[in-house]
Amino acid sequence: MPSLRFFLALALLACNLARAEYILSVPEAAAHVGAPLRATLTILNDSDAPLRVELPAALNARMETERSVAQFDLAPDRSGALEIPPRQFLKVALRGTVPEGAAETAMLTLTGLATNPVAVQIAPRDTSSSAAWNATPAPATASGTALIDKPPPLAVSVYDPVYVVVGGDGGLNAKFQISLRFRLFDDRGRLARQLPWIDDLYLSFSQTSLWDLGELSKPFKDSSYRPRLFYANYDLARYLDGKLRVGVETGIGHESNGKEAEDSRSYNMLYARPTLSFGDPDGLRAYFAPLIHNYIAESDNRDIEHYRGYVDWLFGVGSKGGLDFWGVLRKGTRSDYGSIELNASYPLSKLSGGDLTGWLMLQYFNGYGESLLDYNRKLESQLRLGIAIAL
Repeated sequence: MPSLRFFLALALLACNLARAEYILSVPEAAAHVGAPLRATLTILNDSDAPLRVELPAALNARMETERSVAQFDLAPDRSGALEIPPRQFLKVALRGTVPEGAAETAMLTLTGLATNPVAVQIAPRDTSSSAAWNATPAPATASGTALIDKPPPLAVSVYDPVYVVVGGDGGLNAKFQISLRFRLFDDRGRLARQLPWIDDLYLSFSQTSLWDLGELSKPFKDSSYRPRLFYANYDLARYLDGKLRVGVETGIGHESNGKEAEDSRSYNMLYARPTLSFGDPDGLRAYFAPLIHNYIAESDNRDIEHYRGYVDWLFGVGSKGGLDFWGVLRKGTRSDYGSIELNASYPLSKLSGGDLTGWLMLQYFNGYGESLLDYNRKLESQLRLGIAIAL
């Protein structure tokens, strides 16, 4: 019984421990570069016991904009050991100097304390009047108050699905695809503000490889490399209360297999891809995005249009958060030639109870030209199962 009482006492003590909550605010939502900055730190004691906190003579602050970040000091009007009665709060005035840097909206936080961020609009330095106050601002830290470089926002995203699938028709084999696109211009940059369409220019690279796992040396049978430069806006217009979205992608592309002599395959193209999506983009939706293109400089495969045609008919229905189906149909200019690729995916998180990421993916291919090397050959149909990393 004594031990039980001891643990009950510890539990009651833990329940009654005073915990501080810090709230940061600024009386004015705008400030000038190099001018004084005032802020208020409110310390809440939401417990039934007195709260004791220790505030240093200088609090380190962080001011972050879209392009840069600065660290500087804010001086509290009281420091050292502070006691807050139960169910009470204490306000501490903070003073400092706005760091040098770009004039734009910044988020102000305190490092070392779990405070909320506060938005402050930073204006250029005010040279017309003095912005002094009665008290001296807190001195800068040894590292200075000038804004330092901040990494630019990530401009890389997924273009085509990224996956690896394995099958056994005609011998154990695998197929994998990687695909990324890079936005060329920052949508917050000066040039993008003058030319709003320019931030919709992209450079992409995709690679699809067939891997022969049945051979002793496990060689790659063939790979297709597809760089593209294009303009894309997949949300040009909306209809039916926003459920129907219309967009476009258009540009130039190249595809080759990187081989030499008789195994060399390549061509260039100009293409346009209208896109239609109906439903919730993040939920259940149906979409249709045919890629219409031509062939330029196809000397390694002059009759490729007989087998691939001029349109890749992409269609799909489902949800990335659930069961999703999509396919690509190609119809050659000759009646007997063409191909079909069908895909189905389901989130692994739902199959594993939240332990796994990615998607379980099933793919079926039948027809001509699964690889660029065999664009004019119809091989055995393939059914493969694997994992999609990004869709």
